[in-house]
Amino acid sequence: MAQIGKYFTSDEFACSCCRQTAPSTRLVSILDTARAQLGPLRINSSYRCVTHNAHVGGAANSMHLPQEDGRVLAADVTYVDSTKRHGEHILRLYITLESIARRFNDNYGIGLYGNFVHIDTRGEANRSMARWDKYPWPR
Repeated sequence: MAQIGKYFTSDEFACSCCRQTAPSTRLVSILDTARAQLGPLRINSSYRCVTHNAHVGGAANSMHLPQEDGRVLAADVTYVDSTKRHGEHILRLYITLESIARRFNDNYGIGLYGNFVHIDTRGEANRSMARWDKYPWPR
């Protein structure tokens, strides 16, 4: 368990299947900055081997998969405190992560879900910016 950021260890980014890990430095920097602003954050998923990505129904070109250089550029993030994994707290996490990612002046991907936020540094893989919303808004 190596410290790879101010607040995170390599184990927090590891694949739950094979335990491989290699998050990009930029991704860790974004998450460290968010952690300093919001308090303890939890990585639900970052590195995914091909087997694990298929098991969870991940996209074939998922940013959670290792890139050609072995680095992973994505993380699904929520709060350590389970009482904050909904509503206004998740929206605040989304807004904070987007604001921080913008400061890096590079393409990023950000997705809003019911109890977590996906963030990636897809610009490092020369991919276009992307945003999506899977939040269960009241209908």
